[in-house]
Amino acid sequence: MTKKLVALYCRVSTSDKNQTTENQIRELKSYCERMDYEIVKIYEDEVSGAKSREKRPAYNALCKDAFRKNFELIIGWDVSRFGRSMKELVSFLADMDDRGIGVIAVKNGLDTSSSTGRLMMKMIGCLEEWNREMLVERTKSGLARTRANGTKLGRKKITNPKMTAQIISLRDENKSIRAIATEIGVSTATIQRELRKVA
Repeated sequence: MTKKLVALYCRVSTSDKNQTTENQIRELKSYCERMDYEIVKIYEDEVSGAKSREKRPAYNALCKDAFRKNFELIIGWDVSRFGRSMKELVSFLADMDDRGIGVIAVKNGLDTSSSTGRLMMKMIGCLEEWNREMLVERTKSGLARTRANGTKLGRKKITNPKMTAQIISLRDENKSIRAIATEIGVSTATIQRELRKVA
C-alpha cells in the first residue's frame, strides 16, 4: 500500500521569543510515524498569527503547493495555526477541500479527510455563518438605537452655508483652488466639491 504524502505546517508567534517550531515538528513527525505517512515537506513560519497570508511566507508557499497537489494531507498541531480567525480557518479548509486535500489538526482531533472531520468542518462553517449573522444583527440594532437617540449617522459635514458663500466669493475674486483651501482651512477636494454644487 502506497504511503500518503503529507505536508507539515508549524507556526510560532514572534511575540514569544521562547517559542520555537521544534516541539510542533517533533510531535507531528511522531504522529506521521504512527500513521505511516510520508512527509513531503515541512513549512515553518515564525510570525505573528495576526499577519495576513501574504506576510506568512511558509503558509503562502503551503497554499500554493497545495493547489499544485504536491501532497494529499496537510498536518498541523492546532487549528489556530491555519487561520487568524474562524472566517480564515473556514476559508482555508474549504479551499483545501475543493482540491481534495485533507487537513489534520492533531491537538484538536480534526481530520477533514474522514467523515467525522467533514462533519466537524460543516459545523465550523455553520458557527462562522451564525457569528457573521449575529454581528450584522448587532450592527443594525446599534444603528437603530443611535438613530432613535437623535444622533445623525454618516460623515460629519465639513462645510456650512456661510463657508460655501465665502468660497464662492473668493472664487469670484479669481483666487486659485489651493489659495481658497488655505484661506478657508479645508482640503482642495472640499473646495472643488462645493464649487461643483453651485456650478
